[in-house]
Amino acid sequence: MINLTLSLKPRSLAAFPVLLVLVGCAAADSTALPVQAASPLPMQISDTPPAASLTPAATITTTPPDATERPRLSQSADIIAVVPDVALTVELFYTERWMRVQQTVTLTNRSPDVWEEVVFNVPINTVPEAFYLDRVTVTEGESVQEGTTGLFGAETILRVPLLVPANPGDVIQIDLGYRVVIPPMASTDWPPIGTTGWRFGIIQAGEWYPALVPYVAGEGWHTWEYRPVGDPTVYPLANYQLNVTTEEGITVASGGAQGQDAEGIWHFAMPAGRGIAFLASERFAVAQGEADGIPITSYYQPETSQAGEDAVTIAAQSIQLFEELYGPYPYDNLTIVENGFFGGMEYSGLISITDYAYITYIGEPPSILHALVSHETAHQWWYGAVGNDQANEPWLDESLAFYSELLYFERYAPDSVDWWWEKRVDVYNPHGPVDATIYTYDNSASFITSVYGQAARFLRELRQQMGDEDFFAFLQDYYRTYSGQIVTAHEFKITAEEHTSQDLQPLFDAYFANPNP
Repeated sequence: MINLTLSLKPRSLAAFPVLLVLVGCAAADSTALPVQAASPLPMQISDTPPAASLTPAATITTTPPDATERPRLSQSADIIAVVPDVALTVELFYTERWMRVQQTVTLTNRSPDVWEEVVFNVPINTVPEAFYLDRVTVTEGESVQEGTTGLFGAETILRVPLLVPANPGDVIQIDLGYRVVIPPMASTDWPPIGTTGWRFGIIQAGEWYPALVPYVAGEGWHTWEYRPVGDPTVYPLANYQLNVTTEEGITVASGGAQGQDAEGIWHFAMPAGRGIAFLASERFAVAQGEADGIPITSYYQPETSQAGEDAVTIAAQSIQLFEELYGPYPYDNLTIVENGFFGGMEYSGLISITDYAYITYIGEPPSILHALVSHETAHQWWYGAVGNDQANEPWLDESLAFYSELLYFERYAPDSVDWWWEKRVDVYNPHGPVDATIYTYDNSASFITSVYGQAARFLRELRQQMGDEDFFAFLQDYYRTYSGQIVTAHEFKITAEEHTSQDLQPLFDAYFANPNP
C-alpha cells in the first residue's frame, strides 16, 4: 500500500460544443453536502407518475452510404480495440441531488514514450463543493498503489502519478471513487455553466466525471486552462459503459445501447465515444422513430409533447441529409432529451436541447427546435467522429454544425433560409476571426454569436468559391479520412485545397487570424 498525493494543475488549452438562443429566468436553491451512506437510501417520490408514454413518430428510409467502405465509428473494430475502456457505476440519489460513482479506466500505453502519470480533466471541480475524490487505486501488472486525495481550488486537471512508470505496451487500470453534489442551474444558464445541474423535474449530468485528456506522442498529456466559455474540454475516444441505479419512477436517458434490467438498473454502452452524459427525470415522456435503420428516441416533458415528438422527425431528416452529404452516421442510435438550461449540447449518440426551444415551438419551421436539433445532430459527425481541440480551434466542429442548420433548411424548408441568415447570424453582427479561441471571449454568449456567425459566412463563401460538387466532395473526404481522430485547421485547409483548383488563400486571409495553419 502506497499513499499517493495527486494534484489538479492546469496548463493551457480548453474546448467547446453547444448552441442556443434567448430565454426567460428561473432560480434554484442550494444543495447541502451529502452524507456518505453505505448504500443508496430507499427513497419514495410522492405522486409518482405512470411509466413514460411511448409515441410513434416518423420513419425515414433511404439507401445509406456503403458501410463496408466507411463503417460507422461505433462499429470500427480497429478503433474500438485500441482506445481506453471507461466503466462508470453511478448511484444517483435523485431526490437529494447527488451521486456516488465508482469509475474504472483501463488503458494501454500505445505511445513510444514512458509514462510517469496519467492525466484527467474534471470540469465539475470548478463548482465549489461539488466534487469529492475519495479513492484512487492504480494497478499495473502485480503492482497496486492506493491513495486518496483532495482536489485543490477550482482547477480541472487531475494528475495521477505512476510510481511504476508505464513502458510502451503496458496496461494500466485506474479505479476512482468519488461523490458529485449536483449544483442548481437556471433556465438562463449558458454552457458550460449548468452542464451538470438540476432544476425541479430534471437532473442533467454532462461534465461530471474525470475524463482522460489526449496524449500526444513525444509531447505528453494535452492539458489546458479552464475557462467558463463554450465547452472547455478536449475529448479523445474511449469505450464507455455506464450503469445508473436510482429511485423507482425515475427515467434515465443517455446515448448508445441502452436498457433497464429487472433490478431497475439502467445500462448504457457507447463504443468509440467522445464522452458520455445522462439526464434523469420523474416526468419524461418518450417518442421513437428511426432513419436509415438508426433508432431515434426522444425524451421530453409532457407539456411539450408536440415538440418532443417532432424532434424525432427533425433528427430523422437530419440523419438522412447528413449521411448523404457527409457520410455514415457514426453511431448505432441517437437519443434526444429536453434539458433544463439555455443550451444545446452534444455527446456521442446523445443530444440535449434547451427547454426554451420546446416551450416556444409553433409546430412548423422555421423554429429554434429545427435549428438546434439539426445542429446537435450534425455534431455527431463534427465532434463525435471528427474531433478537434475545442478550446483553441472550436470553429472546426462548430462551423460545420452551425452551417448544417442552413443545409437542413435548404433541403426541408427553403422558405426559411432567409429567416436563418437574419435570425441566427446577421442579427448578432458577428465579427472577429473565425479561428478565435475560447480565451478571446469573456462569456459563452459573445463567443457563440461572434464565432458561429463568422464561421457561417466563411463556409458560405468557401462553398460558393468551390461549387457544391467540390465542396461536398471535400466534406465527405474530410469525414472519411479523419473519422476517429482529432484534427487541426491544417487538415481542414489542405483537404479543401485538394478538392478545388481555386485559390482559397485570399478567403483564409480574410477570415482567419492565422490564415496559414
